[in-house]
Amino acid sequence: MQQPVSDKESRKQVIKEVIRRLHAGATPEEMTSRFGQVLHGVSATEIAQIEQELIEEGLPREEVHRLCDVHLAVFRESLAAGDTLAPAGHPINTFMEEHRIMLAQAQGLATLAQEIQNAGQVSREDRKRLEDAAQQIRDAESHYVREENVLFPYLEKHGITQPPAIMWMEHDQIREVKKGVLGVIGRHDEMPASEFAEGLAAAAVTLAETLAGHFFKENNILYPTSLRVITEEEWPEIRAECDELGYAPFTPEMPPAQLRHEV
Repeated sequence: MQQPVSDKESRKQVIKEVIRRLHAGATPEEMTSRFGQVLHGVSATEIAQIEQELIEEGLPREEVHRLCDVHLAVFRESLAAGDTLAPAGHPINTFMEEHRIMLAQAQGLATLAQEIQNAGQVSREDRKRLEDAAQQIRDAESHYVREENVLFPYLEKHGITQPPAIMWMEHDQIREVKKGVLGVIGRHDEMPASEFAEGLAAAAVTLAETLAGHFFKENNILYPTSLRVITEEEWPEIRAECDELGYAPFTPEMPPAQLRHEV
């Protein structure tokens, strides 16, 4: 039986090697026992640093992005975080609350598609709900803009460059998925209700799955890393910059003064 790796640098090298083996075709099941030992006590910051180092050593960013979905399946238990990483009013708390609501909205859209399918028609009420859903999807852009223009630059200032780059790449993928959902919603009067409902359900499920994977990575890797490397004095600055960019209607707003007392 292999002994747990205790030395931090050795542990880092082992994790790099396991990720490379996944890249070479090893299955998560084959690596699970080894990951379970190595990940004991590994922080989210270490994982983010390891991903960055792999890219700097020549592994293409796109490959690290593809591997995220694989190795996060193995990291999931080790990386599981509590429901709350920061107090209400803190930018991280707001980002995570937005995650919860956006995912619920995507799942609600899938439910609406099923209701339309069962009814065999798009009612006047359904049209209103579709319009509201489309507006929510558009409004959600505020979330990604604040991350890209405020949070990511602060991380980069502290030397965390590759994880934000990977998340930004996923943001662009999410935008394409959202565009597809909006396209389906916009055609609700151009096709039979059953055909529309089927297309809407598929698009909504794709959106929900895409968001769930992305949000898991941010909640369990990017945000804990942010809380570790960004200084206490910088968080009120981040909150103020987020306030300047504005929020989507579903974002709970707290006064900056309260944030300064709580951070």
